[in-house]
Amino acid sequence: MKNILIILLLGITTSVYAQNRLFGVVKDQEGNPLQGVDVYAPKIHKGASTDSNGFYEIKNLPKGNITFIYSFIGFQPVSEDISFTDAAIEMNVTMQEAVFQMDEVVISTPFNKLQSENVMKVDYKTAKQLQRTGAITLSQGITNIAGVSNVSTGLGIGKPVIRGLSGNRVLVYSQGVRVENQQFGDEHGLGINDNGIESVEVIKGPASLLYGSDALGGVLYFNPEKFAN
Repeated sequence: MKNILIILLLGITTSVYAQNRLFGVVKDQEGNPLQGVDVYAPKIHKGASTDSNGFYEIKNLPKGNITFIYSFIGFQPVSEDISFTDAAIEMNVTMQEAVFQMDEVVISTPFNKLQSENVMKVDYKTAKQLQRTGAITLSQGITNIAGVSNVSTGLGIGKPVIRGLSGNRVLVYSQGVRVENQQFGDEHGLGINDNGIESVEVIKGPASLLYGSDALGGVLYFNPEKFAN
């Protein structure tokens, strides 16, 4: 008797699952079949993948409502709720490409690019050109560049002035590092000598604000000497 009940239960279970299956074709918006699309039912943990023709088939599904998720890289996922009642159901799906929104990308270039390639006005002087003017210090030498002057508050102490602005309104770079000595008290000068300096570039005008709000007056960029070959 016990064996008969087991056989009957197995027969009922088989009849519940055997008749239900899901099949179909998955395509893109242009009607091309998509290979490798995952078709998965999270509730019953069953699924399949589409072949080269976009075809898929899932057999032995239980009766009732089942949600299937169609997912593929680069396309928006599709969710379909299907009710099974002892029948084979065809479900053809069209997937749409996903649109990705990216954050703003800021591209910067090295400061020491060629003047002919630069879209902003840059005054350029080599350290040797500044030395030929008879300047004792680097802060005195840069006064030979148009629009640049120097405020001396003591022996060897000089603050660069660009377009009448100085201190925390003038941004100084040396070897790609911000130098902020002159932004402090009166006794703080430029803090850079001409040793190891090959040239200086001066950026004036609205383009200087690309380097920050503290570059309102302008930007002084000191290029280091190149290594010997």
